[in-house]
Amino acid sequence: MKLNYTRPDTRSDGDPVDYTDTNIGTLSWKTWSTLPAVQLPHGMMEVFPYTTPGIGDRYLADRIYAFAAGGFALMPVVGPPGSAIEANASEFDHDLELATPYMYAALLEDSEIEVACTVSRHAALIRCFFPPTDGPSLIIYLGREANVTVESDGSLTGYQAFFGTRIYFQLEFDRTPQHVAIAASEAPTGRRLRRSLTPSKTITASFGTTASGADIRVRAAISYISAAQAKQNLRAELPDWDFEKVCAQARGIWNAALSRITVSGGTEAQKRTFYTSIYRCLQRMKNITEGGRYFSGFDGQVHEAGDMDFYNMDQPWDTYRCARPLQFLIEPENIDAMIQSYVRMCEQLGWVPITPTTGGERATMVGRHITAIIADAHAKGFRDFDLAGAYEGARTSALERTMIPWVKGPATELDRFYNEHAYFPSRPVREDMKVEDPEAWRDAVRDLVVSEMPHQITWLPDIHEPETVPEVNYWHRRQSVSITLENAYDDWCLAQLATALGRDDDAAHFTWRACGYRTLFNAATGFMWPKTADGEWVEPFHPTLSGGFAGEEYYAEMNAWSYTFHVQHDVLGLVDLMGGRQAFTRKLDELFTEQYVMDKPAFLGQFPDASGLIGQYSQGNEPSFHIPYLYNYAGAPWRAQRRVRDIMKLWYSDAPMGLSGDDDIGSLSSWYTFSAMGFYPVCPGSPVYDIGSPLFETATLHLPDGKSFIVEAREVSERNKYIQSATLNGEALDRPWFRHQDIVGGGRLVLHMGPRPNKAWGSAPGAAAPSRILE
Repeated sequence: MKLNYTRPDTRSDGDPVDYTDTNIGTLSWKTWSTLPAVQLPHGMMEVFPYTTPGIGDRYLADRIYAFAAGGFALMPVVGPPGSAIEANASEFDHDLELATPYMYAALLEDSEIEVACTVSRHAALIRCFFPPTDGPSLIIYLGREANVTVESDGSLTGYQAFFGTRIYFQLEFDRTPQHVAIAASEAPTGRRLRRSLTPSKTITASFGTTASGADIRVRAAISYISAAQAKQNLRAELPDWDFEKVCAQARGIWNAALSRITVSGGTEAQKRTFYTSIYRCLQRMKNITEGGRYFSGFDGQVHEAGDMDFYNMDQPWDTYRCARPLQFLIEPENIDAMIQSYVRMCEQLGWVPITPTTGGERATMVGRHITAIIADAHAKGFRDFDLAGAYEGARTSALERTMIPWVKGPATELDRFYNEHAYFPSRPVREDMKVEDPEAWRDAVRDLVVSEMPHQITWLPDIHEPETVPEVNYWHRRQSVSITLENAYDDWCLAQLATALGRDDDAAHFTWRACGYRTLFNAATGFMWPKTADGEWVEPFHPTLSGGFAGEEYYAEMNAWSYTFHVQHDVLGLVDLMGGRQAFTRKLDELFTEQYVMDKPAFLGQFPDASGLIGQYSQGNEPSFHIPYLYNYAGAPWRAQRRVRDIMKLWYSDAPMGLSGDDDIGSLSSWYTFSAMGFYPVCPGSPVYDIGSPLFETATLHLPDGKSFIVEAREVSERNKYIQSATLNGEALDRPWFRHQDIVGGGRLVLHMGPRPNKAWGSAPGAAAPSRILE
């Protein structure tokens, strides 16, 4: 092989970037895998191989169809290219591949062409080494909504539209092609290239005979603003064709970003998982700014950035829990600008955005969690943003837009009911579906399930009256319990902002709404239970199986077991509801051991998002993330330490199947990053972290002002996972939490570890972190 790119040896504590492996997670336990993407932290340009269409588990794909680079895809071939993209694809071998954050390289085995890709912020440099041949060519694939102009030197200027938003590109070759042709493209038979529109155009650049082989390079830049801006980005970032220089620069940028946290001790596999987790967080949250302007996915327009130079695309249902809190720690210099970008979005939309997409806002999932991100930033001391503007957008969103999942628009009768009663109502139960003895019905539910097998994956019949609210999405339904719980948390976050601004009446109202979760706690069963507008509990109801496909009649992708603990903002209040610390601990233990009624594959057929199962606990889906740490609030932090270690051991590895579900903008990865360091933000919006059980002897957060915060775990090992005692800055610490200020002020948390739990440490009645609503 001529390119001979190999991964640096990491056996002797190499640089953090050398521990990253972008193939981790490319074989999924659930639906779609991660991408082996080459991209700078938050970079606009992303390069990755398009592999065999239809194979969502990318690591198992046998062929490369092209290399995606922003607004186009490129494929080198020898000889006359085929008219169908299938004919131009090639087998590849992971053992002859290099997958890092700063470079991807692979051998196309059918043609013996070696390809290597690297990036800058808005641009990519791709190097193709051809064997001796009389017909090297480069094919550029474009989608249906595309336009391209071929310049006299063979360079290409154009755009490709994704969901109505144009991505402009400027593409150049390091030598003038002999011929450039444009033709229609045939799509893969019956399948599409994932993450792209089906190609409809091909541009083929043909080069002359290469008796000794050819090293042909392509550089390209993208822009959301204009073709001229794409060309300007290219000239500014890739002024020459020096692949090694660009690659070294990208490697250095990644190493600096990953080095914000350094660890010692642990296994080589744990370090690979750890640093790849940080990479995923920084790679997935994109910063779309250029030329003093930024692209808003919420309205599909380009806006003046003013003094704001940091904008992140977001999917807050996924990111608010731990991906954003991790970013607050490792990139604090960017947070004020990021929050101010939300303020600008509020100005554009009139309320806080939910989820951005290219081409305009769409509503997904549940909750208004950018409110939580703003509140978390304020609670952790970020002040250089327009708090009043952010609050007004969040308040308007809370009162005037609908909470119905997967729907955007103004408030409906369901939202008005929530504002008056502090819970989201479920549909009434039909008279013919009511039962005299709900407990007997639950006891016999297995017989009902078996009677339906193997003909369906929603095992219990729909018991409700037809939907009467036309705005409700027919597929995702009301998700009434999740709507109540997640918006109650957001209301608590909004109340904190109102208090900071002296808006006392608002603070009182949103605090009252934040207590609405209590209306859905069924003390007779111990679960968060759906309730109709008439105040009646929905019956018959089974906490494991009710709700239809994905549980979404009542819950978001989960069931009552997980969502019963979705009270991050008032954990001690939830402990009281459940009957005290011992009862709460028993309920947590039951969560981790409760089984599936039917066999697991059948259960997962109904709940495909509930991957990474330990009993009914699902590490593969975000609503579960904080739950293991709740033992800290019930006087049993040693059980949190055991659960967290079990989860990391069972559901994270440095293998392609190393993630237990969809990573969702770095969500699963950031959970591991926090937990491996030894702490976790249970309630964003509250500036505290709960202590778990670290993996490494030391984990050091290097802060921008030169300070550092060190978590030192003495005698830590696989067996020594229990905290025996602790000190914070030399003072004894007998509580399982610490404050954000302890980190940013610099210091050292020392945990003395052992093989058996010290059940007295951190377990006193007053030792839990503050988590009680003060009405």
